[in-house]
Amino acid sequence: MNTEQSKPIKRYIERCYDQQPEREWERMERHRTECAVTLRALAEHLPPPPARVLDCGGGPGRYAIELARRGYEVILFDLSTGCLQLAREKATDLSRFSNASFDAVLLMGPLYHLLEEDERRQALAEARRVLVAGGLVFAAFISRYATLRWAAAHEPSWPLEHPDLTGMILTMGVLPPRGESDAEFVAYFAHPIEVVLLCQRAGFEIVTVLGVEGLVSMIEDGVNALSSEAWEAWVDLNYRVTADPSIHGCVEHLLAVAVKPRWRAVLRQIARRLNEAGVAYKVVGGAAATLHGVPVSVKDLDLETDAEDAYRFQTLFADHVVEPVAIRENEIYRSHFGCFDFDGVAVEVIGDLHRREGEHRVPTAATIETTVDVDGVPVRVSWLEEETLAYIRRGRLDRAALCLPHCDPDRLLALMRGEQATEML
Repeated sequence: MNTEQSKPIKRYIERCYDQQPEREWERMERHRTECAVTLRALAEHLPPPPARVLDCGGGPGRYAIELARRGYEVILFDLSTGCLQLAREKATDLSRFSNASFDAVLLMGPLYHLLEEDERRQALAEARRVLVAGGLVFAAFISRYATLRWAAAHEPSWPLEHPDLTGMILTMGVLPPRGESDAEFVAYFAHPIEVVLLCQRAGFEIVTVLGVEGLVSMIEDGVNALSSEAWEAWVDLNYRVTADPSIHGCVEHLLAVAVKPRWRAVLRQIARRLNEAGVAYKVVGGAAATLHGVPVSVKDLDLETDAEDAYRFQTLFADHVVEPVAIRENEIYRSHFGCFDFDGVAVEVIGDLHRREGEHRVPTAATIETTVDVDGVPVRVSWLEEETLAYIRRGRLDRAALCLPHCDPDRLLALMRGEQATEML
């Protein structure tokens, strides 16, 4: 959907919320469990105040106001003018919060009003852009089956009356404009499986995904009427089960908590310096796989070089040395190896890597590379197909299985057949 096509969708959503901003505020009173569990998640994962929080599409400011009360610096913006006016009435001087970089971004509504995946990915990418390294995004989604479960409870004839819409929700997750009014609820309903992949493809690492209604989705009235200890007991119970993926298809809202990884900022810093200095290197290991789109967690950075460039790396980053570059070997490998620390991110440099084969040592470094853009900096990365073969050789079949769907089949077969030179097998 291009920008011109999306303008009518934007107007539907804007008018929908403008006409009843108070209703959006009161929704959290009607759905107390959703609000309480979300606030628990924020309390657990946010850095301590006065961290700066951007509440993007925060409506009338339910969460923004509560975070401001807790000492956070919050800036709120929203498509709906009516919701913003209501937020200003209920908050105190939100205008004093400066718009700079943020420690956290709340996307507690925009993603389920963006009907195209490219739009959702762009929204997450923009959130990542304004976050500091190590910053968090809290991204809310309406679950795929929430509307149909609501229909079962309140309008059981809905699938018969709207068969085309039912099919569209089931297969595409889309509730488009119906032409019933100029203020319709237009939404995208995410399948639980896609939430993690969407965040990872936008450059985030997942901390957790929560089904915020917990055990009481669609049956919350009795629990929401409780008070004091009984209410808190149910909030505790629901929060304990929110991360269980077995309930994620049967809640109304999913909340992804994801982090902008520090290692990407570190890699960008290192690559820019190495590129300027003409140092040859390749990113290998988990970071290489992630840069090729494989959803793996990155604990450190591994860079392969030749022996001379391993020592040049050490000279360039002398302030970060933990273990100086030197010849190191064990029963299997030998290399010019050094370990560095960049703001808590471990970086290992491996120069002239050899593997023992019988009585001899043979080169075993990645031999083929490509370039990946990391936030505007070109980074030299080994082929994913070589990384996959390396995982197989080391017995890391779990990692190899994650990589295989992202590999180029012809390239992988050429490497395995020896039609393309590689030292990975």
